[in-house]
Amino acid sequence: MGRPYRLAMEYRRRLAANLASESEAYGYTLTIWGSGALLIHAYSVPDVWRILSFVAGALVGFGLLAAVAFEGFSTQLSVEESPSSLVVSAIHVLSTGGALTAVSLFLDVIPQKWPLATFFAVGALATTTYNLLLLLEAVDVRAVT
Repeated sequence: MGRPYRLAMEYRRRLAANLASESEAYGYTLTIWGSGALLIHAYSVPDVWRILSFVAGALVGFGLLAAVAFEGFSTQLSVEESPSSLVVSAIHVLSTGGALTAVSLFLDVIPQKWPLATFFAVGALATTTYNLLLLLEAVDVRAVT
């Protein structure tokens, strides 16, 4: 095995490590971006107050999930290393697609009378749905392996 082969293997291992560490944040980014795009489609380009409302909803949703996961806000952030799973689980089709579907359905049902409340609710809904569906993906992967 020559130097080019070793370099290719090193780059491939590095790429694999990058993808594994980025996958959940990448899925969340797609969920938040997609949710924002759905809001823009429903309401047009938002003003600063609607944007801040969306961000506040996402922060509240994340904070509530963190309070449940860490049993409050004053505990140390420490997590056990998650067991390795199938590569397909890093794509997050269920969690991203499910969260965007939930946002889309919500926007179809909710009246457009209260845009600030809707932007807040979509931020919270996208964040909580994505993270809860990530749990379901992890359970599904463990059932398959």
